[in-house]
Amino acid sequence: MRTLPPLCSATVLALALAAAACSRPEPRTLFLNFDAESSSRALTSGWSGYEKTASGDTFVWAQAREAALAVTADGPADRLIRFRAWPFGWAGAPGQSVTVWVNDVRLETLTVLAGPRVYETASPGPAWKSGVNVLRFEFAWAEAPKDRIPDAADTRTLAAAFDWVEILPLGGEVSKQP
Repeated sequence: MRTLPPLCSATVLALALAAAACSRPEPRTLFLNFDAESSSRALTSGWSGYEKTASGDTFVWAQAREAALAVTADGPADRLIRFRAWPFGWAGAPGQSVTVWVNDVRLETLTVLAGPRVYETASPGPAWKSGVNVLRFEFAWAEAPKDRIPDAADTRTLAAAFDWVEILPLGGEVSKQP
C-alpha cells in the first residue's frame, strides 16, 4: 500500500476542508404573509385573528405590548428582517415604537409611523441558532379602540398591524417585496 508524503497529505486535507466550507448551505429567505394558509403556525403569542384591508390584503394585529413569531433558521448568519406594518391610531395618539428582538438579542427600536410602511433592521449571526428562533416585537403601548375612538366596540388592545415579515440573508438575495 502506498502512502502520501506528509506535505501532500496536508494539501489534500486543506482542500477537503475548503470544499466542506464551500458546501455549507447559504441562509435561506423566509417570507411570512399574514394569512391563514402561510403563517398560522408561526404566530406564537400576542396576535389577533386574520383580517383584510379594503384592498383585500390580509394582516394581523399585534394585540398586546409584545407579540412573537416562531421562525426556523439554518443556523447563525447575519440577516435582514423586514416587515410591513402600521400603528393603531386615533386623533391625538402618541407616537408608536417597536423594539425588535431575535431570541434574547435586542436589535433596534424603530418608530412606527402612520400608514402602511416597510421597516427593516439587521440582525447579527450570533443572534440566530439552528432550528426554531423567536422573533419578538415589543411596543411602546397598546390601546383598545373602545377606549380611544367614540362609538368603537372593539375591546382588543392593539399596538400595530402587520401585513408580512421577511427574513433575508444579509448581503445575499434582494427582496422582492415593495
